[in-house]
Amino acid sequence: MVCLSELDYEILLKNATPKECENLIKEQSEEVYLVPGGYDIKGIFLLGTSIPVGFSGNDILFQFIKPCFGLFVLRMKNETEEINKRREQYNKDKNVKKVK
Repeated sequence: MVCLSELDYEILLKNATPKECENLIKEQSEEVYLVPGGYDIKGIFLLGTSIPVGFSGNDILFQFIKPCFGLFVLRMKNETEEINKRREQYNKDKNVKKVK
């Protein structure tokens, strides 16, 4: 498992509701997928039941739960390789829903 502090990321929203996170990701992304809990982005496992993950240019935006602090929306920049890997995985997985 990867520690978030080891990655280059930016916090776009903190202490938010699931709907606020999803709305922000939809607004700032060209493509958005809803993935089930357990999916990972660069070794960070996503918690929840229907987690929005968006792609904006070369950036990945996703909802992250930090225990005792709540929900955040994070942006990881310059992740072209990870985006291509995720697209391929999402297109094959019947549990993933493309919403945008």
